[in-house]
Amino acid sequence: MKRYLLLEDGTTYEGTGYGYEGETNGEIVFTTSMSGYLETITDPSYAGEILIFAFPEIANYPLNLEHMESSKVQVAGIITKDAHAIFSGGESGTGFNEFLKQNMVPAIDGIDTRSLVEKIRESGAIKGYIRNKNEFPDKFEDTMDLDLVSMVSIKKYKYYNSGHKKQILFIDVGTKNSLIKRLSETASLHIVPYNYDFFNIKFHYDAIFLPNGPGNPGHSSLEPLRAFIREKSSSMPVMGVCLGNQLIALSMGGKTEKMKYGHRGINHAVLIGNRVYITSHNHGYAVNGDSLKGTGMEICGTDINDGTVEMIKHRELPVFSVQFHPEAYPGPYDSTWFFNDIKTTLGEKI
Repeated sequence: MKRYLLLEDGTTYEGTGYGYEGETNGEIVFTTSMSGYLETITDPSYAGEILIFAFPEIANYPLNLEHMESSKVQVAGIITKDAHAIFSGGESGTGFNEFLKQNMVPAIDGIDTRSLVEKIRESGAIKGYIRNKNEFPDKFEDTMDLDLVSMVSIKKYKYYNSGHKKQILFIDVGTKNSLIKRLSETASLHIVPYNYDFFNIKFHYDAIFLPNGPGNPGHSSLEPLRAFIREKSSSMPVMGVCLGNQLIALSMGGKTEKMKYGHRGINHAVLIGNRVYITSHNHGYAVNGDSLKGTGMEICGTDINDGTVEMIKHRELPVFSVQFHPEAYPGPYDSTWFFNDIKTTLGEKI
């Protein structure tokens, strides 16, 4: 079945459709990951985005659904060069094409992903549609203006009792399952929605954690959360990852900005101190380093390639966060020390 990728600059790509037969739209982004397909497409940070797999051969192994990072596929659509989507999962897992159909996610194959990635790297983020007809829409919606966090955050309070005495208030703005699992090795978690009644909490907690999530950290729907962090940061530890890193920066008086094309993949080199770590990334916004002057926050780590702020901490308060994903599913395990830092901050022995 023919399918078309239509870009807001007037460019048309023709390819072969697979997955769900419907149509979709979103901001088009790319990942450099060569594997970890299932973990990638079920990451809630991809909500509102059509994902290009920059590596040409994709879906050449079955999907083990135990490795899903959420309950469903989160990307709006998928673009590939050579997807082995027709392969059956057999007894060892689920096939890629079958899984996308089940999750109602359209995909398009046979696209010159190299030229498409080059276009985005040169021109910046671009909006697009995957359609079954070569007909441009009347307008290209900016999905990053949507309240994406509300679409992926849990709806009700949940307690994750891992047997630890230390208690963390875990504010779900679109977390990955692996981040919950990894952090639960450090403390028991009170997992709450992003719009919880924070100022009337009845249970005890020793620290606050802000995980990854999609969209603009400056969205108006997140202001009550930012105000809560602003108040609590002076009295207890606050830690974060990815979107959580950006929310902490905003709460402390800093600013964030939309990146030209973001960082997505599992091979990003980050310099912290005198060591380089290879890390997993998925973000289209970043902390503005200059804006942290006078806030008490300092930059502790940067991206080797473009200088993006990768780690910040307060000079006096136990407030710190990272832009990359230390839980590393998928990805390298270079930065699991982050969880030891949390243990130390909570007064736990490593």
